[in-house]
Amino acid sequence: MLVRPGAAGGIEVFLLRRSARSTFVPDAYVFPGGTVEANDYDAAADRTVAGVAAQFRAAVPHELPTDCSPVGEDDATALVRAALRELHEEAGVRLHDAGALSLFSHWITPPSEPRRYDTHFFIASAPLDQAARADAVETHDGVWISPQRALERSRDGALYLVYPTIKHLERLSPFATVDEAIAFARRKPILTIMPSDSPANGFTMPAALENRW
Repeated sequence: MLVRPGAAGGIEVFLLRRSARSTFVPDAYVFPGGTVEANDYDAAADRTVAGVAAQFRAAVPHELPTDCSPVGEDDATALVRAALRELHEEAGVRLHDAGALSLFSHWITPPSEPRRYDTHFFIASAPLDQAARADAVETHDGVWISPQRALERSRDGALYLVYPTIKHLERLSPFATVDEAIAFARRKPILTIMPSDSPANGFTMPAALENRW
Protein backbone atom coordinates (compact mmCIF):
# COMPACT_ATOMS: atom_id res chain seq x y z
CA MET A 1 0.00 0.00 0.00
CA LEU A 2 1.64 3.19 -1.22
CA VAL A 3 0.51 6.24 0.77
CA ARG A 4 1.15 9.99 0.74
CA PRO A 5 -0.20 13.10 2.50
CA GLY A 6 -3.60 14.16 1.17
CA ALA A 7 -3.97 17.55 -0.48
CA ALA A 8 -6.81 18.41 1.92
CA GLY A 9 -5.30 16.67 4.95
CA GLY A 10 -5.26 13.05 5.99
CA ILE A 11 -3.66 10.48 3.72
CA GLU A 12 -4.15 9.19 0.20
CA VAL A 13 -3.50 5.70 -1.11
CA PHE A 14 -2.55 4.67 -4.65
CA LEU A 15 -4.99 2.29 -6.38
CA LEU A 16 -4.76 0.65 -9.80
CA ARG A 17 -7.55 -0.81 -11.93
CA ARG A 18 -6.87 -4.38 -12.99
CA SER A 19 -7.11 -5.16 -16.69
CA ALA A 20 -10.52 -6.19 -18.02
CA ARG A 21 -8.73 -9.27 -19.45
CA SER A 22 -7.49 -10.39 -16.04
CA THR A 23 -8.59 -13.86 -14.96
CA PHE A 24 -9.00 -12.65 -11.38
CA VAL A 25 -11.26 -9.72 -10.36
CA PRO A 26 -11.05 -7.89 -13.71
CA ASP A 27 -11.63 -4.12 -13.46
CA ALA A 28 -11.22 -4.12 -9.67
CA TYR A 29 -9.19 -1.33 -8.09
CA VAL A 30 -6.36 -2.82 -6.05
CA PHE A 31 -3.07 -1.92 -4.40
CA PRO A 32 0.07 -2.51 -6.49
CA GLY A 33 1.26 -6.07 -6.06
CA GLY A 34 2.01 -9.41 -7.62
CA THR A 35 3.56 -12.83 -7.10
CA VAL A 36 6.91 -14.09 -5.91
CA GLU A 37 9.26 -15.18 -8.71
CA ALA A 38 12.24 -17.53 -8.67
CA ASN A 39 14.81 -14.70 -8.72
CA ASP A 40 13.24 -13.24 -5.57
CA TYR A 41 14.97 -16.09 -3.74
CA ASP A 42 18.39 -14.70 -4.67
CA ALA A 43 20.72 -15.80 -1.87
CA ALA A 44 22.83 -12.61 -2.01
CA ALA A 45 23.19 -11.03 1.44
CA ASP A 46 20.99 -7.99 1.95
CA ARG A 47 20.76 -6.75 5.52
CA THR A 48 17.96 -4.31 4.77
CA VAL A 49 15.79 -6.99 3.20
CA ALA A 50 16.58 -9.36 6.04
CA GLY A 51 15.56 -6.69 8.55
CA VAL A 52 12.15 -6.30 6.94
CA ALA A 53 11.81 -10.08 6.63
CA ALA A 54 12.20 -10.27 10.40
CA GLN A 55 8.82 -8.50 10.69
CA PHE A 56 7.02 -11.68 9.60
CA ARG A 57 5.46 -12.30 12.97
CA ALA A 58 1.97 -13.45 12.04
CA ALA A 59 -0.16 -15.29 14.58
CA VAL A 60 -3.28 -17.23 13.63
CA PRO A 61 -6.35 -16.08 15.59
CA HIS A 62 -8.50 -18.92 16.85
CA GLU A 63 -11.58 -17.19 15.39
CA LEU A 64 -10.23 -17.64 11.84
CA PRO A 65 -8.08 -20.79 11.67
CA THR A 66 -6.04 -21.39 8.54
CA ASP A 67 -4.62 -24.41 6.73
CA CYS A 68 -1.43 -22.62 5.65
CA SER A 69 2.00 -22.98 7.23
CA PRO A 70 3.95 -20.15 8.91
CA VAL A 71 6.33 -18.13 6.73
CA GLY A 72 9.96 -19.24 6.91
CA GLU A 73 13.01 -16.99 6.63
CA ASP A 74 13.71 -17.73 2.96
CA ASP A 75 10.09 -17.13 1.98
CA ALA A 76 9.94 -13.93 4.02
CA THR A 77 13.04 -12.56 2.31
CA ALA A 78 11.63 -13.46 -1.12
CA LEU A 79 8.34 -11.77 -0.27
CA VAL A 80 10.13 -8.53 0.60
CA ARG A 81 12.10 -8.61 -2.65
CA ALA A 82 8.91 -9.36 -4.58
CA ALA A 83 7.14 -6.41 -2.96
CA LEU A 84 9.93 -4.04 -4.01
CA ARG A 85 10.03 -5.44 -7.55
CA GLU A 86 6.27 -5.47 -8.09
CA LEU A 87 5.89 -1.91 -6.80
CA HIS A 88 8.33 -0.77 -9.48
CA GLU A 89 6.81 -2.95 -12.23
CA GLU A 90 3.17 -2.08 -11.52
CA ALA A 91 3.38 1.48 -10.21
CA GLY A 92 6.72 2.75 -11.52
CA VAL A 93 7.99 3.49 -8.00
CA ARG A 94 11.39 2.29 -6.86
CA LEU A 95 11.93 2.46 -3.10
CA HIS A 96 15.49 3.33 -2.14
CA ASP A 97 15.73 0.35 0.21
CA ALA A 98 13.59 -2.33 1.77
CA GLY A 99 13.57 -0.42 5.04
CA ALA A 100 10.92 1.84 3.50
CA LEU A 101 8.52 -1.12 3.64
CA SER A 102 6.58 -2.09 6.75
CA LEU A 103 4.58 -5.30 6.95
CA PHE A 104 0.91 -4.49 7.54
CA SER A 105 -1.07 -7.72 7.33
CA HIS A 106 -1.37 -11.31 6.10
CA TRP A 107 -4.49 -12.52 4.30
CA ILE A 108 -5.33 -15.94 2.83
CA THR A 109 -8.20 -16.82 0.50
CA PRO A 110 -10.54 -19.47 2.02
CA PRO A 111 -10.27 -23.05 0.66
CA SER A 112 -13.81 -22.75 -0.71
CA GLU A 113 -12.41 -20.54 -3.49
CA PRO A 114 -11.11 -22.17 -6.71
CA ARG A 115 -8.27 -19.65 -6.92
CA ARG A 116 -6.45 -19.14 -3.62
CA TYR A 117 -3.99 -16.40 -2.62
CA ASP A 118 -1.60 -16.15 0.31
CA THR A 119 -0.97 -12.41 0.46
CA HIS A 120 1.21 -10.18 2.59
CA PHE A 121 0.37 -6.49 2.55
CA PHE A 122 3.07 -3.87 3.10
CA ILE A 123 2.78 -0.12 3.56
CA ALA A 124 5.27 2.50 2.36
CA SER A 125 5.42 6.26 2.01
CA ALA A 126 5.57 7.40 -1.63
CA PRO A 127 9.00 8.91 -2.47
CA LEU A 128 8.77 12.65 -3.13
CA ASP A 129 11.00 12.40 -6.21
CA GLN A 130 8.88 9.83 -8.07
CA ALA A 131 5.42 9.73 -9.63
CA ALA A 132 3.29 6.59 -9.34
CA ARG A 133 1.64 5.36 -12.53
CA ALA A 134 -0.10 2.26 -13.86
CA ASP A 135 1.90 -0.03 -16.14
CA ALA A 136 -0.89 0.13 -18.79
CA VAL A 137 -0.62 -3.66 -19.31
CA GLU A 138 -1.77 -5.49 -16.20
CA THR A 139 -3.19 -2.36 -14.60
CA HIS A 140 -4.70 0.93 -15.73
CA ASP A 141 -6.17 4.15 -14.36
CA GLY A 142 -3.87 4.72 -11.42
CA VAL A 143 -5.48 7.05 -8.89
CA TRP A 144 -4.50 8.71 -5.63
CA ILE A 145 -7.53 8.79 -3.36
CA SER A 146 -8.28 9.04 0.33
CA PRO A 147 -9.40 5.80 1.95
CA GLN A 148 -12.67 7.44 2.98
CA ARG A 149 -13.42 8.63 -0.58
CA ALA A 150 -12.56 5.24 -2.06
CA LEU A 151 -14.98 3.55 0.34
CA GLU A 152 -17.70 6.09 -0.48
CA ARG A 153 -17.26 5.48 -4.22
CA SER A 154 -17.36 1.73 -3.61
CA ARG A 155 -20.65 2.00 -1.73
CA ASP A 156 -22.04 4.13 -4.59
CA GLY A 157 -21.00 1.51 -7.13
CA ALA A 158 -18.51 3.84 -8.84
CA LEU A 159 -15.39 1.96 -7.74
CA TYR A 160 -15.14 -1.83 -7.77
CA LEU A 161 -13.27 -2.99 -4.68
CA VAL A 162 -12.83 -6.53 -3.35
CA TYR A 163 -13.24 -7.44 0.31
CA PRO A 164 -9.57 -7.37 1.42
CA THR A 165 -9.05 -3.97 -0.23
CA ILE A 166 -12.15 -2.60 1.50
CA LYS A 167 -10.98 -3.86 4.88
CA HIS A 168 -7.54 -2.32 4.44
CA LEU A 169 -9.02 1.02 3.39
CA GLU A 170 -11.20 0.94 6.49
CA ARG A 171 -8.07 0.26 8.55
CA LEU A 172 -6.25 3.23 7.00
CA SER A 173 -9.17 5.67 7.27
CA PRO A 174 -8.56 6.94 10.84
CA PHE A 175 -4.99 8.13 10.25
CA ALA A 176 -4.33 11.86 9.90
CA THR A 177 -0.75 11.48 8.64
CA VAL A 178 1.43 9.02 6.77
CA ASP A 179 3.77 8.81 9.76
CA GLU A 180 0.88 7.75 12.00
CA ALA A 181 -0.16 5.00 9.59
CA ILE A 182 3.37 3.62 9.26
CA ALA A 183 4.03 3.82 13.01
CA PHE A 184 0.83 1.83 13.55
CA ALA A 185 1.97 -0.81 11.05
CA ARG A 186 5.26 -1.23 12.87
CA ARG A 187 3.69 -1.88 16.26
CA LYS A 188 0.41 -3.62 15.39
CA PRO A 189 -0.10 -7.37 15.72
CA ILE A 190 0.08 -9.29 12.45
CA LEU A 191 -2.71 -11.85 12.33
CA THR A 192 -3.20 -14.38 9.56
CA ILE A 193 -6.70 -13.60 8.30
CA MET A 194 -8.57 -16.26 6.34
CA PRO A 195 -12.16 -14.95 6.13
CA SER A 196 -15.00 -17.42 6.25
CA ASP A 197 -17.61 -18.02 3.54
CA SER A 198 -17.19 -17.10 -0.12
CA PRO A 199 -17.84 -14.05 -2.33
CA ALA A 200 -21.20 -15.53 -3.34
CA ASN A 201 -22.37 -15.22 0.26
CA GLY A 202 -20.01 -12.45 1.25
CA PHE A 203 -16.78 -12.85 3.20
CA THR A 204 -17.16 -12.44 6.93
CA MET A 205 -14.84 -11.61 9.80
CA PRO A 206 -15.75 -11.99 13.48
CA ALA A 207 -16.53 -8.69 15.16
CA ALA A 208 -13.86 -9.43 17.76
CA LEU A 209 -11.20 -9.16 15.06
CA GLU A 210 -12.40 -6.01 13.29
CA ASN A 211 -10.04 -3.73 15.23
CA ARG A 212 -7.35 -6.27 16.08
CA TRP A 213 -5.80 -7.45 12.82
